[in-house]
Amino acid sequence: MKETIVDLIAEFFAGTHPAVGLPSRIPMSVPKDTTHGDLSSNICMMTAKAAGLPPRDLASELAAWLNGRLEGKATAEIAGPGFLNFRLAQEQVQGILRRILDAGREFGKSDHGAGKTINLEFVSANPTGPPVVVSARAAAFGSALARLLQCAGYSVTSEYYLNDAGAQVRALGGSLRARVRELAGDPLELPENGYHGLYLVDMARTLVAEAAESITAWDALPEEEALVGYAQWAVQMIQVQIKREMERFRAPFDVWFSEKELHASGKVLAVLELFEAKGLIYEADGARWFRSSDFGDEKDRVVIRSDGRPTYFLADAAYHLDKLERGFTKAINVLGPDHHGHIARMQAIATAIGAPAGWLEILLLQWVTLVENGEAVAMSKRAGEFVTMADLVEDVGVDVARTYFLTRRRDSHLEFDLTLAREQSSKSRVFYAQYATARIAGVTRKAVEAGLSIEFGPDLDLSRLDGPEELALIKFLEQFPAAIISAADAREPNRLFNYLVDTATCFHKFYHECQVVTEDVGLSQARLALTRATAQVLANGLDHLGVEAPERM
Repeated sequence: MKETIVDLIAEFFAGTHPAVGLPSRIPMSVPKDTTHGDLSSNICMMTAKAAGLPPRDLASELAAWLNGRLEGKATAEIAGPGFLNFRLAQEQVQGILRRILDAGREFGKSDHGAGKTINLEFVSANPTGPPVVVSARAAAFGSALARLLQCAGYSVTSEYYLNDAGAQVRALGGSLRARVRELAGDPLELPENGYHGLYLVDMARTLVAEAAESITAWDALPEEEALVGYAQWAVQMIQVQIKREMERFRAPFDVWFSEKELHASGKVLAVLELFEAKGLIYEADGARWFRSSDFGDEKDRVVIRSDGRPTYFLADAAYHLDKLERGFTKAINVLGPDHHGHIARMQAIATAIGAPAGWLEILLLQWVTLVENGEAVAMSKRAGEFVTMADLVEDVGVDVARTYFLTRRRDSHLEFDLTLAREQSSKSRVFYAQYATARIAGVTRKAVEAGLSIEFGPDLDLSRLDGPEELALIKFLEQFPAAIISAADAREPNRLFNYLVDTATCFHKFYHECQVVTEDVGLSQARLALTRATAQVLANGLDHLGVEAPERM
Protein backbone atom coordinates (compact mmCIF):
# COMPACT_ATOMS: atom_id res chain seq x y z
CA MET A 1 0.00 0.00 0.00
CA LYS A 2 2.91 2.33 0.68
CA GLU A 3 3.97 2.20 -2.97
CA THR A 4 0.41 2.89 -4.11
CA ILE A 5 0.16 5.99 -1.91
CA VAL A 6 3.55 7.26 -3.10
CA ASP A 7 2.51 6.80 -6.75
CA LEU A 8 -0.76 8.65 -6.12
CA ILE A 9 1.07 11.57 -4.46
CA ALA A 10 3.32 11.85 -7.51
CA GLU A 11 0.27 11.75 -9.78
CA PHE A 12 -1.41 14.52 -7.75
CA PHE A 13 1.52 16.90 -8.06
CA ALA A 14 2.04 16.11 -11.75
CA GLY A 15 -1.56 17.02 -12.53
CA THR A 16 -2.32 19.76 -10.00
CA HIS A 17 1.05 21.42 -9.29
CA PRO A 18 3.31 20.44 -12.22
CA ALA A 19 5.85 23.18 -11.44
CA VAL A 20 6.66 21.63 -8.06
CA GLY A 21 9.87 19.62 -8.13
CA LEU A 22 9.40 16.49 -6.06
CA PRO A 23 12.33 14.78 -4.32
CA SER A 24 13.67 11.60 -5.95
CA ARG A 25 11.97 9.62 -3.18
CA ILE A 26 8.75 10.91 -1.67
CA PRO A 27 9.22 10.66 2.13
CA MET A 28 7.04 8.06 3.80
CA SER A 29 7.74 6.72 7.26
CA VAL A 30 6.13 4.64 9.97
CA PRO A 31 5.15 6.82 12.96
CA LYS A 32 6.66 5.79 16.29
CA ASP A 33 3.35 6.71 17.93
CA THR A 34 0.73 4.29 16.56
CA THR A 35 -2.03 6.82 17.28
CA HIS A 36 -0.66 8.81 14.35
CA GLY A 37 -1.59 6.07 11.91
CA ASP A 38 0.30 3.48 9.92
CA LEU A 39 2.24 5.78 7.59
CA SER A 40 3.19 9.46 7.61
CA SER A 41 4.63 11.96 5.12
CA ASN A 42 5.86 15.54 5.34
CA ILE A 43 5.75 16.04 1.55
CA CYS A 44 3.39 19.01 1.82
CA MET A 45 5.73 20.81 4.20
CA MET A 46 8.59 20.23 1.76
CA THR A 47 6.70 21.49 -1.31
CA ALA A 48 4.32 24.15 0.05
CA LYS A 49 6.52 27.11 -0.91
CA ALA A 50 6.91 25.90 -4.49
CA ALA A 51 3.15 25.24 -4.69
CA GLY A 52 2.38 28.73 -3.38
CA LEU A 53 0.21 27.47 -0.52
CA PRO A 54 0.50 27.18 3.25
CA PRO A 55 1.57 23.61 4.14
CA ARG A 56 -1.70 22.76 5.87
CA ASP A 57 -3.78 24.06 2.93
CA LEU A 58 -1.73 21.97 0.50
CA ALA A 59 -2.11 18.95 2.81
CA SER A 60 -5.89 19.48 2.89
CA GLU A 61 -6.03 19.59 -0.90
CA LEU A 62 -3.87 16.49 -1.27
CA ALA A 63 -5.75 14.53 1.44
CA ALA A 64 -9.10 15.17 -0.23
CA TRP A 65 -7.69 14.12 -3.61
CA LEU A 66 -6.16 10.94 -2.18
CA ASN A 67 -9.26 9.90 -0.22
CA GLY A 68 -11.23 10.05 -3.44
CA ARG A 69 -8.89 7.53 -5.05
CA LEU A 70 -7.83 5.19 -2.25
CA GLU A 71 -11.24 3.51 -2.41
CA GLY A 72 -11.41 2.85 1.30
CA LYS A 73 -8.13 0.89 1.31
CA ALA A 74 -6.59 3.69 3.37
CA THR A 75 -7.53 7.14 4.61
CA ALA A 76 -5.43 10.29 4.63
CA GLU A 77 -5.62 12.67 7.61
CA ILE A 78 -4.03 16.07 8.19
CA ALA A 79 -1.91 16.52 11.30
CA GLY A 80 -0.03 19.42 12.86
CA PRO A 81 1.39 22.07 10.53
CA GLY A 82 0.95 19.98 7.40
CA PHE A 83 1.77 16.33 7.98
CA LEU A 84 -0.27 13.65 6.25
CA ASN A 85 -1.02 10.52 8.26
CA PHE A 86 -2.44 7.39 6.63
CA ARG A 87 -4.47 4.65 8.25
CA LEU A 88 -4.70 1.37 6.38
CA ALA A 89 -7.93 -0.57 6.20
CA GLN A 90 -7.86 -3.81 8.18
CA GLU A 91 -8.02 -6.00 5.07
CA GLN A 92 -4.98 -4.15 3.67
CA VAL A 93 -3.02 -4.97 6.81
CA GLN A 94 -4.07 -8.62 6.56
CA GLY A 95 -2.99 -8.59 2.90
CA ILE A 96 0.54 -7.79 4.02
CA LEU A 97 0.71 -11.20 5.61
CA ARG A 98 -0.24 -12.89 2.35
CA ARG A 99 2.54 -11.01 0.51
CA ILE A 100 5.13 -12.16 3.05
CA LEU A 101 4.04 -15.79 2.80
CA ASP A 102 4.01 -15.69 -0.99
CA ALA A 103 7.45 -14.04 -1.22
CA GLY A 104 9.10 -16.39 1.29
CA ARG A 105 12.90 -16.09 1.19
CA GLU A 106 12.60 -13.25 -1.33
CA PHE A 107 10.70 -10.99 1.06
CA GLY A 108 12.81 -7.97 1.91
CA LYS A 109 14.60 -7.77 -1.44
CA SER A 110 14.18 -4.66 -3.56
CA ASP A 111 15.57 -2.87 -6.61
CA HIS A 112 16.52 0.14 -4.49
CA GLY A 113 20.15 -0.04 -5.68
CA ALA A 114 19.11 -0.31 -9.33
CA GLY A 115 21.92 -2.77 -10.02
CA LYS A 116 24.69 -0.25 -9.34
CA THR A 117 28.03 -2.01 -8.92
CA ILE A 118 29.95 -1.73 -5.64
CA ASN A 119 33.44 -2.98 -4.83
CA LEU A 120 33.47 -3.69 -1.09
CA GLU A 121 36.95 -4.25 0.34
CA PHE A 122 37.21 -5.38 3.95
CA VAL A 123 39.53 -7.20 6.37
CA SER A 124 42.61 -6.99 4.06
CA ALA A 125 44.89 -7.77 7.01
CA ASN A 126 48.53 -8.34 6.17
CA PRO A 127 49.11 -12.07 5.53
CA THR A 128 51.76 -12.28 8.22
CA GLY A 129 49.83 -14.48 10.64
CA PRO A 130 46.46 -16.11 11.25
CA PRO A 131 43.43 -13.76 11.34
CA VAL A 132 42.77 -12.36 14.80
CA VAL A 133 39.72 -11.00 16.65
CA VAL A 134 39.98 -7.53 15.07
CA SER A 135 39.82 -9.21 11.66
CA ALA A 136 36.78 -11.15 12.84
CA ARG A 137 34.89 -7.93 13.52
CA ALA A 138 35.82 -6.61 10.08
CA ALA A 139 34.76 -9.91 8.51
CA ALA A 140 31.39 -9.89 10.28
CA PHE A 141 30.73 -6.25 9.39
CA GLY A 142 31.92 -6.42 5.79
CA SER A 143 30.16 -9.65 4.88
CA ALA A 144 26.90 -8.49 6.51
CA LEU A 145 27.09 -5.17 4.65
CA ALA A 146 27.69 -7.04 1.38
CA ARG A 147 24.58 -9.17 1.97
CA LEU A 148 22.49 -6.10 2.84
CA LEU A 149 23.61 -4.18 -0.23
CA GLN A 150 22.83 -7.14 -2.46
CA CYS A 151 19.39 -7.51 -0.86
CA ALA A 152 18.79 -3.79 -1.49
CA GLY A 153 19.42 -4.27 -5.20
CA TYR A 154 23.13 -3.46 -5.60
CA SER A 155 25.61 -5.69 -7.39
CA VAL A 156 28.44 -6.26 -4.90
CA THR A 157 31.94 -7.66 -5.27
CA SER A 158 33.59 -8.56 -1.95
CA GLU A 159 37.34 -8.12 -2.16
CA TYR A 160 40.37 -8.88 0.01
CA TYR A 161 43.57 -6.96 -0.74
CA LEU A 162 46.57 -9.09 0.12
CA ASN A 163 49.55 -6.97 1.17
CA ASP A 164 51.93 -9.71 0.08
CA ALA A 165 54.81 -7.35 -0.74
CA GLY A 166 56.98 -4.98 1.25
CA ALA A 167 58.91 -4.82 4.51
CA GLN A 168 56.40 -6.71 6.66
CA VAL A 169 56.46 -9.69 4.34
CA ARG A 170 60.26 -9.58 4.31
CA ALA A 171 60.21 -9.61 8.13
CA LEU A 172 57.89 -12.64 7.98
CA GLY A 173 60.35 -14.47 5.74
CA GLY A 174 63.22 -13.71 8.12
CA SER A 175 61.14 -14.86 11.10
CA LEU A 176 60.30 -18.17 9.44
CA ARG A 177 63.94 -18.77 8.53
CA ALA A 178 64.94 -18.08 12.15
CA ARG A 179 62.43 -20.67 13.36
CA VAL A 180 63.70 -23.24 10.84
CA ARG A 181 67.24 -22.70 12.07
CA GLU A 182 66.06 -22.93 15.68
CA LEU A 183 64.62 -26.38 14.90
CA ALA A 184 68.06 -27.31 13.56
CA GLY A 185 69.63 -26.40 16.92
CA ASP A 186 70.73 -22.80 16.29
CA PRO A 187 69.92 -20.02 18.79
CA LEU A 188 66.75 -18.10 17.91
CA GLU A 189 67.70 -14.83 16.21
CA LEU A 190 64.57 -13.10 14.99
CA PRO A 191 65.07 -10.12 12.68
CA GLU A 192 64.34 -6.59 13.83
CA ASN A 193 60.55 -6.09 13.72
CA GLY A 194 60.21 -9.86 13.31
CA TYR A 195 57.24 -11.96 14.36
CA HIS A 196 57.37 -13.86 17.66
CA GLY A 197 54.17 -15.88 17.27
CA LEU A 198 54.36 -19.61 17.92
CA TYR A 199 52.39 -20.20 14.73
CA LEU A 200 55.73 -19.76 12.96
CA VAL A 201 57.15 -22.72 14.91
CA ASP A 202 54.37 -24.95 13.57
CA MET A 203 54.90 -23.50 10.10
CA ALA A 204 58.65 -24.18 10.31
CA ARG A 205 57.97 -27.80 11.29
CA THR A 206 55.68 -28.20 8.27
CA LEU A 207 58.26 -26.62 5.98
CA VAL A 208 61.03 -28.92 7.25
CA ALA A 209 58.82 -31.99 6.94
CA GLU A 210 57.30 -31.26 3.54
CA ALA A 211 59.75 -29.07 1.64
CA ALA A 212 63.24 -29.55 3.05
CA GLU A 213 64.71 -29.31 -0.46
CA SER A 214 63.30 -25.79 -0.77
CA ILE A 215 65.14 -24.76 2.41
CA THR A 216 68.42 -26.01 0.93
CA ALA A 217 67.77 -24.13 -2.31
CA TRP A 218 66.83 -20.87 -0.59
CA ASP A 219 69.81 -20.95 1.77
CA ALA A 220 72.12 -21.20 -1.22
CA LEU A 221 70.81 -17.90 -2.59
CA PRO A 222 71.90 -14.34 -1.71
CA GLU A 223 70.27 -12.93 1.44
CA GLU A 224 67.44 -10.98 -0.21
CA GLU A 225 66.50 -13.79 -2.59
CA ALA A 226 66.54 -16.32 0.26
CA LEU A 227 64.15 -14.19 2.30
CA VAL A 228 61.84 -13.92 -0.70
CA GLY A 229 61.66 -17.72 -0.87
CA TYR A 230 60.82 -18.11 2.81
CA ALA A 231 58.35 -15.19 2.69
CA GLN A 232 56.46 -16.44 -0.36
CA TRP A 233 56.07 -19.90 1.16
CA ALA A 234 54.85 -18.42 4.45
CA VAL A 235 52.40 -16.05 2.74
CA GLN A 236 50.96 -18.89 0.68
CA MET A 237 50.39 -20.99 3.80
CA ILE A 238 48.83 -18.09 5.72
CA GLN A 239 46.64 -17.12 2.77
CA VAL A 240 45.21 -20.64 2.66
CA GLN A 241 44.48 -20.38 6.36
CA ILE A 242 42.85 -16.94 5.99
CA LYS A 243 40.59 -18.20 3.19
CA ARG A 244 39.60 -21.22 5.24
CA GLU A 245 38.80 -19.14 8.33
CA MET A 246 36.83 -16.57 6.34
CA GLU A 247 34.71 -19.26 4.70
CA ARG A 248 34.07 -20.86 8.09
CA PHE A 249 33.05 -17.46 9.45
CA ARG A 250 30.57 -16.98 6.56
CA ALA A 251 32.62 -14.15 5.12
CA PRO A 252 33.51 -15.33 1.62
CA PHE A 253 35.35 -13.11 -0.86
CA ASP A 254 34.76 -12.92 -4.60
CA VAL A 255 38.24 -11.53 -5.33
CA TRP A 256 41.61 -12.01 -3.63
CA PHE A 257 43.79 -9.23 -5.02
CA SER A 258 47.57 -9.57 -4.72
CA GLU A 259 49.77 -6.51 -4.18
CA LYS A 260 52.74 -8.53 -5.42
CA GLU A 261 50.97 -9.24 -8.69
CA LEU A 262 49.99 -5.57 -8.94
CA HIS A 263 53.68 -4.65 -8.94
CA ALA A 264 54.54 -7.43 -11.39
CA SER A 265 51.85 -6.26 -13.82
CA GLY A 266 53.51 -2.86 -14.25
CA LYS A 267 50.39 -1.03 -13.03
CA VAL A 268 52.24 0.67 -10.17
CA LEU A 269 54.66 2.39 -12.53
CA ALA A 270 51.81 3.06 -14.96
CA VAL A 271 49.93 5.13 -12.39
CA LEU A 272 53.16 7.02 -11.70
CA GLU A 273 53.32 7.92 -15.39
CA LEU A 274 49.67 9.03 -15.24
CA PHE A 275 50.44 11.36 -12.33
CA GLU A 276 53.54 12.68 -14.10
CA ALA A 277 51.48 13.47 -17.18
CA LYS A 278 49.08 15.45 -14.97
CA GLY A 279 51.95 17.43 -13.40
CA LEU A 280 51.36 15.92 -9.98
CA ILE A 281 54.90 14.58 -9.36
CA TYR A 282 58.00 16.50 -8.31
CA GLU A 283 61.45 15.63 -6.91
CA ALA A 284 62.84 16.70 -3.56
CA ASP A 285 65.40 15.29 -1.09
CA GLY A 286 66.31 12.53 -3.53
CA ALA A 287 62.73 11.17 -3.62
CA ARG A 288 59.72 11.71 -5.84
CA TRP A 289 56.58 13.24 -4.36
CA PHE A 290 52.88 13.37 -5.21
CA ARG A 291 51.13 16.74 -4.79
CA SER A 292 48.59 15.33 -2.39
CA SER A 293 48.13 18.71 -0.68
CA ASP A 294 46.55 20.01 -3.89
CA PHE A 295 43.60 17.74 -3.11
CA GLY A 296 43.11 18.61 0.56
CA ASP A 297 45.67 16.30 2.16
CA GLU A 298 47.72 17.81 4.99
CA LYS A 299 50.99 17.32 3.11
CA ASP A 300 52.47 15.86 -0.05
CA ARG A 301 53.33 12.15 -0.12
CA VAL A 302 56.43 10.27 -1.22
CA VAL A 303 55.71 7.85 -4.07
CA ILE A 304 59.27 6.79 -4.96
CA ARG A 305 61.80 6.51 -2.14
CA SER A 306 65.38 7.76 -2.53
CA ASP A 307 66.49 4.15 -3.14
CA GLY A 308 64.05 3.85 -6.06
CA ARG A 309 61.43 1.66 -4.32
CA PRO A 310 57.76 2.65 -4.71
CA THR A 311 55.81 3.40 -1.53
CA TYR A 312 52.52 1.93 -0.34
CA PHE A 313 50.88 5.18 -1.42
CA LEU A 314 51.74 4.55 -5.06
CA ALA A 315 50.60 0.91 -4.82
CA ASP A 316 47.30 2.10 -3.32
CA ALA A 317 46.88 4.51 -6.22
CA ALA A 318 47.48 1.72 -8.74
CA TYR A 319 45.09 -0.58 -6.90
CA HIS A 320 42.27 1.96 -6.91
CA LEU A 321 42.86 2.84 -10.54
CA ASP A 322 42.46 -0.87 -11.24
CA LYS A 323 39.11 -0.82 -9.37
CA LEU A 324 37.99 2.21 -11.36
CA GLU A 325 38.95 0.55 -14.64
CA ARG A 326 36.95 -2.52 -13.65
CA GLY A 327 33.88 -0.29 -13.90
CA PHE A 328 32.57 -0.14 -10.35
CA THR A 329 30.01 2.59 -9.65
CA LYS A 330 31.41 2.92 -6.13
CA ALA A 331 34.33 1.58 -4.11
CA ILE A 332 33.87 1.10 -0.36
CA ASN A 333 36.91 0.46 1.83
CA VAL A 334 36.46 -0.77 5.41
CA LEU A 335 39.52 0.24 7.44
CA GLY A 336 40.61 0.16 11.07
CA PRO A 337 40.68 3.31 13.23
CA ASP A 338 44.46 3.55 12.88
CA HIS A 339 43.84 4.45 9.22
CA HIS A 340 42.04 7.71 10.03
CA GLY A 341 44.96 9.66 8.59
CA HIS A 342 44.64 7.75 5.33
CA ILE A 343 41.24 9.20 4.42
CA ALA A 344 42.45 12.52 2.97
CA ARG A 345 45.28 10.91 1.01
CA MET A 346 43.01 8.16 -0.32
CA GLN A 347 40.46 10.75 -1.47
CA ALA A 348 43.34 12.62 -3.11
CA ILE A 349 44.21 9.44 -4.99
CA ALA A 350 40.59 8.98 -6.09
CA THR A 351 40.46 12.50 -7.52
CA ALA A 352 43.86 12.19 -9.18
CA ILE A 353 42.98 8.95 -11.00
CA GLY A 354 39.84 10.58 -12.38
CA ALA A 355 37.19 8.95 -10.20
CA PRO A 356 33.86 10.82 -9.98
CA ALA A 357 33.01 12.67 -6.78
CA GLY A 358 31.86 10.28 -4.06
CA TRP A 359 33.21 7.23 -5.88
CA LEU A 360 35.48 6.23 -2.97
CA GLU A 361 33.80 5.75 0.39
CA ILE A 362 35.92 4.95 3.44
CA LEU A 363 34.35 3.39 6.52
CA LEU A 364 36.32 3.24 9.76
CA LEU A 365 35.69 0.26 12.03
CA GLN A 366 36.63 0.76 15.66
CA TRP A 367 38.78 -1.56 17.73
CA VAL A 368 37.74 -4.65 19.63
CA THR A 369 38.84 -5.29 23.20
CA LEU A 370 38.56 -8.93 24.17
CA VAL A 371 37.70 -9.36 27.85
CA GLU A 372 37.70 -12.49 30.00
CA ASN A 373 37.02 -12.55 33.74
CA GLY A 374 37.12 -8.76 33.76
CA GLU A 375 40.59 -8.49 32.21
CA ALA A 376 41.60 -7.51 28.69
CA VAL A 377 43.21 -10.25 26.58
CA ALA A 378 46.40 -9.31 24.73
CA MET A 379 46.15 -9.20 20.95
CA SER A 380 49.51 -8.38 19.36
CA LYS A 381 50.35 -10.51 16.34
CA ARG A 382 53.92 -9.30 16.22
CA ALA A 383 54.53 -9.99 19.92
CA GLY A 384 53.04 -13.43 19.57
CA GLU A 385 50.35 -12.93 22.22
CA PHE A 386 46.93 -12.94 20.62
CA VAL A 387 43.61 -14.73 20.25
CA THR A 388 42.97 -15.90 16.73
CA MET A 389 39.70 -15.77 14.88
CA ALA A 390 39.73 -19.57 14.92
CA ASP A 391 40.14 -19.57 18.72
CA LEU A 392 37.13 -17.27 19.10
CA VAL A 393 34.92 -19.35 16.80
CA GLU A 394 35.96 -22.53 18.59
CA ASP A 395 35.10 -20.94 21.93
CA VAL A 396 31.72 -19.27 21.29
CA GLY A 397 30.68 -20.38 17.79
CA VAL A 398 30.12 -18.52 14.53
CA ASP A 399 26.58 -17.34 15.30
CA VAL A 400 27.46 -15.88 18.68
CA ALA A 401 30.63 -14.20 17.44
CA ARG A 402 29.00 -12.64 14.38
CA THR A 403 25.95 -11.48 16.29
CA TYR A 404 28.06 -10.01 19.10
CA PHE A 405 30.05 -7.99 16.56
CA LEU A 406 26.94 -6.79 14.73
CA THR A 407 25.12 -5.46 17.78
CA ARG A 408 27.15 -2.24 17.80
CA ARG A 409 27.68 0.59 15.35
CA ARG A 410 30.89 0.33 13.39
CA ASP A 411 32.17 3.62 14.87
CA SER A 412 31.75 2.37 18.45
CA HIS A 413 34.51 0.61 20.34
CA LEU A 414 33.43 -2.95 21.10
CA GLU A 415 34.23 -4.81 24.29
CA PHE A 416 33.75 -8.49 23.53
CA ASP A 417 33.09 -10.18 26.86
CA LEU A 418 33.85 -13.88 26.45
CA THR A 419 32.11 -14.78 29.70
CA LEU A 420 28.84 -13.18 28.62
CA ALA A 421 29.15 -14.53 25.09
CA ARG A 422 29.27 -18.08 26.42
CA GLU A 423 26.03 -17.61 28.37
CA GLN A 424 23.11 -18.22 26.02
CA SER A 425 20.08 -16.58 27.61
CA SER A 426 16.70 -15.52 26.26
CA LYS A 427 17.26 -12.24 28.11
CA SER A 428 20.30 -11.45 25.97
CA ARG A 429 19.84 -9.23 22.92
CA VAL A 430 22.47 -11.35 21.19
CA PHE A 431 20.18 -14.39 21.21
CA TYR A 432 16.73 -12.83 21.44
CA ALA A 433 15.85 -13.04 17.73
CA GLN A 434 17.12 -16.63 17.55
CA TYR A 435 14.99 -17.59 20.55
CA ALA A 436 11.96 -16.27 18.68
CA THR A 437 12.67 -18.50 15.66
CA ALA A 438 13.15 -21.50 17.97
CA ARG A 439 9.89 -20.72 19.80
CA ILE A 440 8.02 -20.45 16.49
CA ALA A 441 9.45 -23.80 15.40
CA GLY A 442 8.12 -25.26 18.64
CA VAL A 443 4.67 -23.79 17.98
CA THR A 444 4.73 -25.30 14.49
CA ARG A 445 5.59 -28.73 15.86
CA LYS A 446 2.72 -28.43 18.34
CA ALA A 447 0.35 -27.43 15.53
CA VAL A 448 1.34 -30.43 13.41
CA GLU A 449 0.77 -32.72 16.39
CA ALA A 450 -2.70 -31.19 16.74
CA GLY A 451 -3.48 -32.04 13.12
CA LEU A 452 -3.28 -28.47 11.75
CA SER A 453 -1.95 -27.83 8.27
CA ILE A 454 1.16 -25.69 7.87
CA GLU A 455 0.48 -25.12 4.18
CA PHE A 456 -1.36 -21.85 3.63
CA GLY A 457 -3.34 -21.79 0.40
CA PRO A 458 -5.27 -18.88 -1.17
CA ASP A 459 -8.43 -19.85 0.71
CA LEU A 460 -6.85 -19.11 4.10
CA ASP A 461 -9.12 -16.71 6.00
CA LEU A 462 -6.86 -13.96 7.36
CA SER A 463 -9.80 -11.78 8.41
CA ARG A 464 -9.71 -13.62 11.74
CA LEU A 465 -6.55 -11.65 12.57
CA ASP A 466 -8.20 -8.53 13.93
CA GLY A 467 -6.76 -8.16 17.44
CA PRO A 468 -4.38 -5.30 18.34
CA GLU A 469 -1.38 -7.59 18.93
CA GLU A 470 -1.99 -9.44 15.66
CA LEU A 471 -2.36 -6.28 13.57
CA ALA A 472 0.63 -4.64 15.27
CA LEU A 473 2.84 -7.63 14.47
CA ILE A 474 1.77 -7.68 10.82
CA LYS A 475 2.47 -3.97 10.44
CA PHE A 476 5.89 -4.44 12.02
CA LEU A 477 6.75 -7.27 9.64
CA GLU A 478 5.94 -5.02 6.68
CA GLN A 479 8.75 -2.70 7.73
CA PHE A 480 11.39 -5.35 6.96
CA PRO A 481 12.23 -4.20 3.39
CA ALA A 482 12.60 -0.61 4.62
CA ALA A 483 14.84 -1.82 7.46
CA ILE A 484 17.08 -3.54 4.90
CA ILE A 485 17.38 -0.39 2.79
CA SER A 486 18.01 1.78 5.85
CA ALA A 487 20.79 -0.50 7.12
CA ALA A 488 22.38 -0.77 3.66
CA ASP A 489 22.31 2.96 2.90
CA ALA A 490 23.62 3.90 6.36
CA ARG A 491 26.29 1.15 6.17
CA GLU A 492 25.06 -0.01 9.58
CA PRO A 493 24.15 -3.71 9.83
CA ASN A 494 23.37 -3.09 13.51
CA ARG A 495 20.17 -1.33 12.36
CA LEU A 496 18.88 -4.60 10.95
CA PHE A 497 19.89 -6.40 14.13
CA ASN A 498 17.89 -3.88 16.17
CA TYR A 499 14.89 -4.34 13.88
CA LEU A 500 15.04 -8.12 14.35
CA VAL A 501 15.19 -7.77 18.14
CA ASP A 502 12.17 -5.44 18.01
CA THR A 503 10.36 -7.92 15.75
CA ALA A 504 11.03 -10.69 18.27
CA THR A 505 9.69 -8.43 21.04
CA CYS A 506 6.54 -7.71 19.03
CA PHE A 507 6.10 -11.44 18.36
CA HIS A 508 6.43 -12.31 22.05
CA LYS A 509 3.70 -9.78 22.90
CA PHE A 510 1.45 -11.47 20.36
CA TYR A 511 2.43 -14.93 21.61
CA HIS A 512 1.58 -14.14 25.23
CA GLU A 513 -1.76 -12.49 24.36
CA CYS A 514 -2.97 -14.76 21.53
CA GLN A 515 -2.93 -18.55 21.86
CA VAL A 516 -1.96 -19.98 18.48
CA VAL A 517 -3.19 -23.57 18.70
CA THR A 518 -6.81 -23.54 19.89
CA GLU A 519 -10.05 -25.48 19.37
CA ASP A 520 -11.00 -22.91 16.71
CA VAL A 521 -9.34 -24.37 13.60
CA GLY A 522 -9.87 -21.27 11.44
CA LEU A 523 -8.38 -18.92 14.03
CA SER A 524 -5.53 -21.34 14.71
CA GLN A 525 -4.65 -21.53 11.01
CA ALA A 526 -4.65 -17.74 10.67
CA ARG A 527 -2.44 -17.29 13.73
CA LEU A 528 -0.18 -20.09 12.59
CA ALA A 529 0.23 -18.25 9.29
CA LEU A 530 1.23 -15.14 11.22
CA THR A 531 3.84 -17.08 13.19
CA ARG A 532 5.17 -18.57 9.93
CA ALA A 533 5.45 -15.09 8.38
CA THR A 534 7.27 -13.86 11.48
CA ALA A 535 9.67 -16.77 11.29
CA GLN A 536 10.29 -16.00 7.61
CA VAL A 537 11.15 -12.37 8.32
CA LEU A 538 13.43 -13.33 11.21
CA ALA A 539 15.13 -16.04 9.15
CA ASN A 540 15.62 -13.72 6.18
CA GLY A 541 17.04 -11.01 8.42
CA LEU A 542 19.37 -13.33 10.30
CA ASP A 543 20.58 -14.74 6.99
CA HIS A 544 21.50 -11.24 5.81
CA LEU A 545 23.63 -10.95 8.94
CA GLY A 546 25.22 -14.33 8.29
CA VAL A 547 23.51 -15.91 11.31
CA GLU A 548 21.42 -19.08 11.41
CA ALA A 549 17.78 -19.23 12.49
CA PRO A 550 17.70 -22.28 14.79
CA GLU A 551 14.64 -24.46 15.31
CA ARG A 552 15.78 -25.51 18.78
CA MET A 553 17.86 -23.77 21.46
